[in-house]
Amino acid sequence: MKKIVVKKEEQDKTVQITFRFKSLEQFFDEDDPNPLPDKELTEEAEDAISGHLDEYRVGKPARLVIELPGKDLADGVILPITEAIRHHFRFRQDDLTHDLKIAWREGIYSLILMLVNIGLLLAFIAYVGVSEIPPQSLKAGIILAFLTIMNWATIWDTYEHFLYDYRNLARKRRIFRKITTIPIAVTVY
Repeated sequence: MKKIVVKKEEQDKTVQITFRFKSLEQFFDEDDPNPLPDKELTEEAEDAISGHLDEYRVGKPARLVIELPGKDLADGVILPITEAIRHHFRFRQDDLTHDLKIAWREGIYSLILMLVNIGLLLAFIAYVGVSEIPPQSLKAGIILAFLTIMNWATIWDTYEHFLYDYRNLARKRRIFRKITTIPIAVTVY
């Protein structure tokens, strides 16, 4: 396993995160034939950069330093690497915007389904109250238990969707957006 060495330091309320990659192949996707700056980062590099930046508030000033081995770099490729990082996270930010739109739509469907289930439960309770069916009967108990379980499942799913899944996607998109705007330096070692 190739390990990425990460160093964090804070100066003047700005956090600097330095990533030392063992090789250019660890940083850029080997299967991407595009030249710089259109080349994609590896999933490992993307996760390391966004994950370590996620430790801090999104609004906290930050800068990134990417250290790459000099033997892997030709003269004059530092600037295209910086642009490749920004390009990659802009592209991924667009992917997340698309995912958020789909997640929002699915969340609305979950919310509608939850409201329908609550309506069914309340309608059944009202029906039992005005009908000749005794509330203690086995038939009423089974239907009530089924509707209660359906409501519990749809309420939990909707709650989980909006409070966890959607929020995490939105935060990841904000982090990717931040990476496209903060100072990025590429150095050799």
